[in-house]
Amino acid sequence: MKRFLLLALLALATATSVQAGSHGKNRQQPRELSAPIVRLTPVIKKNADALELTTEQRADLQAWLSTMPAKRKALEAEALQARAALRSAILTGAPEAERAALAQRVGDYEVKLVTMRGKCVDHWRAVLNADQFAQALSILQGK
Repeated sequence: MKRFLLLALLALATATSVQAGSHGKNRQQPRELSAPIVRLTPVIKKNADALELTTEQRADLQAWLSTMPAKRKALEAEALQARAALRSAILTGAPEAERAALAQRVGDYEVKLVTMRGKCVDHWRAVLNADQFAQALSILQGK
């Protein structure tokens, strides 16, 4: 656990120093908070006809799209706030125990985001039939 916290602090400190040292057109482009393991939902939405989704599956897709992206974005916003608090604590020289607690909070948010994305894939595995799911994965992987 201590090793994880130290690595998290090192990674954030490095990222902070790189970002602080970049100027003008050399400035780093903003990165996604947590790169998705899988971007399956947009593939399913874009390829609903090719996947031959049933009426029920299309209704499920619409229901999913009406709620889940907002939940993910809210969680990402909380994670960004936690990262900002940690960054501030590092830059202001907050005590190590405080920074460790903030790093743990950032880690907890990352776990929640990854878990949320995993549940998304599990959802589509349950909603689609085996052939549709395999086809969606194939499209996702560019095969």
